[in-house]
Formats: sequence, C-alpha cells, structure tokens
Amino acid sequence: MADSNLSKLSWTEFRPDRRRLGAGAVLTGVGALTAMAGFGVLVYELARAGRSWTGTWEVPPAELASRAFHQAQAAATSATRAGRDTWQSFSEQSSA
Repeated sequence: MADSNLSKLSWTEFRPDRRRLGAGAVLTGVGALTAMAGFGVLVYELARAGRSWTGTWEVPPAELASRAFHQAQAAATSATRAGRDTWQSFSEQSSA
C-alpha cells in the first residue's frame, strides 16, 4: 500500500505566528462582545416597542388572555359533557 502524503509531512515545521494568533483571538473576543451588546440593544428596543404598542390597546393583554382561557375552559367542559352524553346514549342503545 502506498504511503499517504500526510505521513510524510513534518509537523514540527508547523509554526504559526503567535502575534497573529493573539490578534485574531482578541479581535474575535471584541467582535463577540460587540455582537452581544447589539443583541441586548435589539431585545431592549423590541420589548420597549411591544409594551408601548400593547399600551394603546383598549383591552389590556392580561384581560384578553384571561378571556381566552375562560373560553377554552368552557369549550373543554362542553366537549366533555357532549362526549359523555354521546357515550351514555350509545351504551343505552347497544344494550337495548
């Protein structure tokens, strides 16, 4: 089997410039901090705009959520009753 080119390489000759590696690491860190700061400003502005927008609604969001929850509860109760009544009428018909 032929020797691969990788086995012929001398890895002791691989010597990157440490200054450039350090500079790259520093720039990467600064970029990451800048990105996190930008993300923070973005989230803050979206939250501020959302609160401002919902503040103009006639009905507060908490009340809308409460209404939707109660409607869902009523629908679930009705569905439960309808299912129970249907099951009972089916059981009565099949036993008769």
